Amino acid sequence: MATTLLAGIARADITPPIGIAHANWGAQTHERAAGIDLPLELTALALSDGEATSVIIDIACCWLWGGTAAQVLASVLELTGLPDYAVRLSYTHTHSGPTGGSDQSWVTGGAEMVDSYIAGLGHKAAGAAWAALRDMQRVRIAGAVGESTISVNRRFPRPGDGAIVVGRNWEGLVNREVNVLRLDTMDGKPFAAIVHFGCHPITVGPDNDQITPDYPGVVKQVVEANTGAPTVFLQGAAGDIGPVRGVARDGANQYRRLGAMLGLEAAKLWWEADPVPTQETYVGTLESGAPLAQYEDTPLPDRAAAVRVARTIVHLPMKEPGDEAALKEALDTHNHELAELRAAGADAASIRLVTMKAKRASMRYLLAHDINRQDSWPIELYATAIGDDIALIGMSVEPFAAIGMAIQEGSPFARTLVSGYSGLSFAYLPTADAYPLGGYEIEITPFAPEAAEIAIAAAIDLLHQLKAQA
Repeated sequence: MATTLLAGIARADITPPIGIAHANWGAQTHERAAGIDLPLELTALALSDGEATSVIIDIACCWLWGGTAAQVLASVLELTGLPDYAVRLSYTHTHSGPTGGSDQSWVTGGAEMVDSYIAGLGHKAAGAAWAALRDMQRVRIAGAVGESTISVNRRFPRPGDGAIVVGRNWEGLVNREVNVLRLDTMDGKPFAAIVHFGCHPITVGPDNDQITPDYPGVVKQVVEANTGAPTVFLQGAAGDIGPVRGVARDGANQYRRLGAMLGLEAAKLWWEADPVPTQETYVGTLESGAPLAQYEDTPLPDRAAAVRVARTIVHLPMKEPGDEAALKEALDTHNHELAELRAAGADAASIRLVTMKAKRASMRYLLAHDINRQDSWPIELYATAIGDDIALIGMSVEPFAAIGMAIQEGSPFARTLVSGYSGLSFAYLPTADAYPLGGYEIEITPFAPEAAEIAIAAAIDLLHQLKAQA
């Protein structure tokens, strides 16, 4: 069994141009990004044991939809020569980044900048992955786990009618676990950090027209400043989890606070993790004002660090999507009304109302159009195992927190980091018990209630397959 872990890390600036389409909210009145509040970055982390190789690319964006993600992935594969199962695109899911290539039909301003931005994103992802692979060196790895209070279940029963809205449900399930992996060079210098946490980066809401990475960008800044280790952020299972501040208003003044809180916890965990296992032995007493016990630390053999990678496709059952033609007619009507309001210089409240209608109509239509009355839809699972204890798995959906926790519980690895927002991403994956309650996530998911359990079983099976290869 290979025992040497090799790693490489490289970064690229992916901040878009001012003026690009900035459409991630139905309540917004602006179309274009008016400025850059904090730059966006892309970080590629390569892991290898000399035989198997995995590259995880952390991208500060909401996510890349099918065709756009495929374009970026193709650029990476062409330059690196890696097979597709060895590369995982991982999105932080910031909602205050640029339009990510989906059909944001309710926004026209800035759309002319999107194609060239996406093309450049592919080149930058490829270059960072290539550089990370080229500069790999021997490293040691260790992990630590803690907790952060910046997240809350976001499926809030509205007072009065009980309708589920995106808010703060303090009684709802939430996974506040923070996982940190620390990578050091063989001479003990900081090499990299992986921070894993599940919370929707929607702190910065529709009242903001600035580009920001939301709290994950601040997390990376804080960890790097306090450890010296370039940091990768992996978004967890955050489909029903949101931040404790911001969202509907004032988020631009809150995301740095939440990012600092999580970042400081992650930095503490990085320092707690010890990549060099030792055995402490008492060797004598030093007589001082008080007798002081003396110890020697004997290094233990390095942990096994064989790398295994796998990718699998899981077909999940679909629900009835609705009448595509009728949904398209509603979308066209709202888009036409919105265009007339903008041309006439209508007031912000009127534009906001019709923008909301257009976005909701667009989501419903695209759901019906993409499904095209299929009985099932393929999602992707990407898994990387490091040694006997660590596994990272990504899903091309937005899984509810309970799904991530179930996979973690069923995993044969002691430390399992479960993420959504990976690869050719698609849609929400709720748990079955959420469907009777309704709400935004249920309304726009294409999946039937039984889909979650199928995905959980497939993810656990994939992890067991990797464990058996150890």
